[in-house]
Amino acid sequence: MQLNVVTYDVSDDRRRERLATLLSGYGPRVQLSVFECMLRSKDELQDLRAKIREIVDTQEDQVRMYNVSKEAMDQAYIIGAREIEERRDFWLIR
Repeated sequence: MQLNVVTYDVSDDRRRERLATLLSGYGPRVQLSVFECMLRSKDELQDLRAKIREIVDTQEDQVRMYNVSKEAMDQAYIIGAREIEERRDFWLIR
């Protein structure tokens, strides 16, 4: 398993929502535009990159992916315990 920190600045609401939904399948949202994605292989990393390219507009948006070593994660300094509240979709049935 390899940790990748993914950050993004996406100008369009629809693309931003699609990207956040995609990334949420790989790991937790730790800031509004930051996910910690656990990837099992290089193939999975390549697959995620391809899916991201399908969503973003390379002229208007930016996505950054940082591969974080286990040693770096062990030394991470995190202040605060605020959790990002994910939007929950639901149906009202009468």
